[in-house]
Amino acid sequence: MTVQRVVLQLPSPLYRRASHAASVLQQPLEETLIRTLDTALPPLDEVPAGIRAEVDALGTLSDDALWEIAQSTMPTQQQEQLDILLDTQSIRSLTADEAAELENLRVEYGRILLRKARAYALLSERGHPLSEPS
Repeated sequence: MTVQRVVLQLPSPLYRRASHAASVLQQPLEETLIRTLDTALPPLDEVPAGIRAEVDALGTLSDDALWEIAQSTMPTQQQEQLDILLDTQSIRSLTADEAAELENLRVEYGRILLRKARAYALLSERGHPLSEPS
């Protein structure tokens, strides 16, 4: 892996938080910052183009719209069907139709999680505390 050198000027409060996190994790500050960036900026090259475009477009949304996405969940009926299919799969082989439905539900679940993660990342970048919407 190629490594690029970057020099950052961090605001004092951010530096203190990062330094405290590194101390708690008992790792160097640089490693803490790298892991934090890696978590906040997941690789999108493995994400299907349609979902990637949708996730990229979240940057244009208002904070209120991002909070709505961040707090969204899979509809109850879909979640229940996903649970049923996963339970069924642990008991027996799924039929072709069941396997296709399970794959569709997994893709939808992943889409929701990607949107939520990106919404939270954007809200954090915009200075919002992530414990609760303002």
